[in-house]
Amino acid sequence: MMNDNFFQVFLDQPFKDKAHVQRFIAEFANSAESEELIDLLQQREKVGNTMIAEHVILPHLESPKIKQSQVLLIRLAEPIDFDEKTSAVQLIITILLKSNESQVMKKKIAQFTRRLADDDFIEQLLSLENETAIYHIL
Repeated sequence: MMNDNFFQVFLDQPFKDKAHVQRFIAEFANSAESEELIDLLQQREKVGNTMIAEHVILPHLESPKIKQSQVLLIRLAEPIDFDEKTSAVQLIITILLKSNESQVMKKKIAQFTRRLADDDFIEQLLSLENETAIYHIL
């Protein structure tokens, strides 16, 4: 894993189901508050499907329990079915936003999310071979 403080890239992750993915995200965001963050992730899913493209989901959290606002890109070693509406997920792009975050950080996140509308950008995130190449396009 390489770290640029805003983007975190995790390739070939061995998660086998949604629960493991949610646990990883919550532990990363704040291990001391992971149970509450898992609950927030589950509540967010009840609001609506997080799939933004074929094989790609965009779970996002805003909470004062999050230690640092950032974007996690988690690419799975093997696709998994999240639920009956969300199958063959291969890439999880997670936005973690601290409550009361600065406008500068909110703009940075908004700029990134606009890029997710570009099919070619999504395809690169799904197919680039290594972390260095992904950080380069980010």
